[in-house]
Amino acid sequence: MLLLITRPRHDRATHYLFYWAGLLIDEAKKRGVRVIDLGRDKASRKKLHSYLDKQPIDIVILNGHGNQEAVAGQDNKIILSAGNGTNLLNGKVIFVRACDAGAVLGKEIMKNGARGFIGYLQPFMFLIDKDSLNKPLEDKLAAPILGCSNQVGLSLIKGRSVVEAQKDSWDKYTETIDKYSSSEAINSFLLPILLWNMTNQVCYQ
Repeated sequence: MLLLITRPRHDRATHYLFYWAGLLIDEAKKRGVRVIDLGRDKASRKKLHSYLDKQPIDIVILNGHGNQEAVAGQDNKIILSAGNGTNLLNGKVIFVRACDAGAVLGKEIMKNGARGFIGYLQPFMFLIDKDSLNKPLEDKLAAPILGCSNQVGLSLIKGRSVVEAQKDSWDKYTETIDKYSSSEAINSFLLPILLWNMTNQVCYQ
């Protein structure tokens, strides 16, 4: 199995995604999955399209900012958009952790022959504790949300289908929502965000 993952890092949001996506790379390597890590400046359209065209990639995980028709890489430069590069995803499984990309881009990716797609119909949201900027994996506000999202990638790396990965992620959301619904929960204000991301996480197969 060969995984390609983009990890731009140029603002607070991508700084966090950079490290949380790093956990997916760690898991992949533990399982003997080969990884193409397009981090920072490597998260460019040229490199992404070149690898997709020339390498037998099975799973593609894109992290960054996005809109309904496109996903950006480093410095918010578009690396994949409707009509530009979606044909390169034929036969692959794709998880796009970017705002809105499930609305239009995901559907076009599927029309171009992808085996499956998971993404978000609306903005993907998470909170950041400014005191945890130097240790994003320990951020108690971001971790519950990004952990649920990360479950998609973890499941795909384990060889599960997009439908199974979607269910695994939803199960983790449900478990986390139950936890923060407790009368003793301190950060119950995370509930609307967890519900928002869960509801807007779409799966196409």
